[in-house]
Amino acid sequence: MPQREGGPPRPPEEWKSGDEPMTASQASFLKRLTSEAGESFDATLSKAAASRRIDELLSRDKGSPRGPGAGKKTRTRAPERQPPTGEEPMSDAQAAYLKELAEEEGGAFEPGLSKEQAARRIGELLIKQMARRSPTEPSRR
Repeated sequence: MPQREGGPPRPPEEWKSGDEPMTASQASFLKRLTSEAGESFDATLSKAAASRRIDELLSRDKGSPRGPGAGKKTRTRAPERQPPTGEEPMSDAQAAYLKELAEEEGGAFEPGLSKEQAARRIGELLIKQMARRSPTEPSRR
């Protein structure tokens, strides 16, 4: 919401651009709010009308209109993810790299490894490769 210099925010009715079509950000936010409220979205609202509608929908949820700090985007929190345990199956990238390294070493590729096991095996194979190379031989990677 536009602010007066050193004063409170201007009401939407006083905006110079209040009669212009709502912004893409307003439209996106308003679509989400109206959907959550089970109400229809009006794509023809002006910037000022969209602002008032957003305030109205937000005040229903929180019991009060937007106050200081208004205009900040409201984010819904993503479900908390559990930290990886290392027991998850190895990633496609790990599998491809491990297969390449195993072939170079003449060893067998083990497709059923966990992420942690694959990381250890990759490390072991890289150490073997480095130990075999002379210090002046350029790396193939």
